[in-house]
Amino acid sequence: MSSENENNQTLMFHVGPPFDMAYHNNVTNYPVGPHSHNATELYFTLTDLPDVLLGDTILAVPAGTLIIIPPFCVHQLYHEAGEQYERYILTIHDKWLDNVLCEGASAFSYIKEGSMPLLLFPDVEQKRELIRHFDELLSFMDNRTSPDSMVAFFSLLSDIHSLKMKTKKPHSMKISASQKKVNDIISYLSDHLSDNLTISDLASQFYLNPDYLARLFKRHMHVSLGHYITLQRISAAQALLREGKTVREVQEYLGFSSYAYFFRTFQKVTGISPSNYRRISIQNQI
Repeated sequence: MSSENENNQTLMFHVGPPFDMAYHNNVTNYPVGPHSHNATELYFTLTDLPDVLLGDTILAVPAGTLIIIPPFCVHQLYHEAGEQYERYILTIHDKWLDNVLCEGASAFSYIKEGSMPLLLFPDVEQKRELIRHFDELLSFMDNRTSPDSMVAFFSLLSDIHSLKMKTKKPHSMKISASQKKVNDIISYLSDHLSDNLTISDLASQFYLNPDYLARLFKRHMHVSLGHYITLQRISAAQALLREGKTVREVQEYLGFSSYAYFFRTFQKVTGISPSNYRRISIQNQI
């Protein structure tokens, strides 16, 4: 991926309420880089995914897996241009779900902001039921707020919740030695976002040659190390702004060299200024 494409990528995709449903079975023309959404994404893959990024973990995900990605979690699910990917994608605004369920919303904490990504592995019959539910929801996309649409939506959510409750322990996922090394680097970066680390700093920390580290990281992440750090710092900035921190406080906390540089970087990545993002986020929480 070229540096120009990396600079033009947007971290956060806005999704309209109350939910959106899509099915794709196509050959991709271009890769989708690391990004996040302002909504929960339920991604049911019917294709093997060899290099999935979920927060601070790179791993292989087999076909037939339901991936639940909470709001504002940086992720990348597929990246190979020219490859065919089959998937269902349901995006849900958790704030809307809170308003509908009221006190019952706490039962769905695993699809809320701040939770960890979750992988569920339905059996053959459960997969068949999920596909039936997803196809039914697709038929209501022109009238998503109709009673029948709501019934279909909550029927699907109920089945997913039952599947989640039956999952007693995390499934053992396939992670290669090189993916494990990249995961260690990502975890270290997450703990040092305000330190302005260089490739040389990381290479020393992990006893690797800087050029090799950069190549290893890009092989699995499909973006440069510098671009990924920027995405994670802006993702952290979004979380702090939603908590009510001022733009100046966030800029200083995350170690951006100046207010102007933070302002430009945030707007380039998200498409909105940090001050406007803070205002809208606070209003939506009232």
